[in-house]
Amino acid sequence: MPKFNFRLQQYLVVKEQIEDQKELEYAKALQMLEEEKQKLADLIRRREEAVESLRRAVSKSISPFEIRRYNNNIERLKHQITVQRERVKAAEEYVEQKRQELVQAMKERKALEIVKENQREEFLKEEQLAEQKQVDELVSFKYADKIEQHTKNGRRPDK
Repeated sequence: MPKFNFRLQQYLVVKEQIEDQKELEYAKALQMLEEEKQKLADLIRRREEAVESLRRAVSKSISPFEIRRYNNNIERLKHQITVQRERVKAAEEYVEQKRQELVQAMKERKALEIVKENQREEFLKEEQLAEQKQVDELVSFKYADKIEQHTKNGRRPDK
């Protein structure tokens, strides 16, 4: 029995490699997003600590210069938080882009696999039909041979 040979096998291999690459890119994008979120959380925590430090300092007697220094630090942290939120948003958009690319690569690979499976099924059907034809021919030849043998001996073939 001949072996099934998918004409587009090399193309399927390339599509699988592209999908693997897209998976890695997606994983790296997710990792980068998590890092950006962690940086944002750290900045928020630092701002909260700075605000709490200011409250403690105000409850005691501090100079206006010290209050201005605390406020400047808090404002700087607020600005950094705003910038970091934009980075997180950009990272989320990048992750979504990479996810879409991965989904597209998966669809393309699956489409080729469906074509391959359909061709394999067609191949198996054709092989089964060819095998059945051979069996039918063999049975016909044996039956014809049996009839010939019986007619030579003077007997009817059905007995």
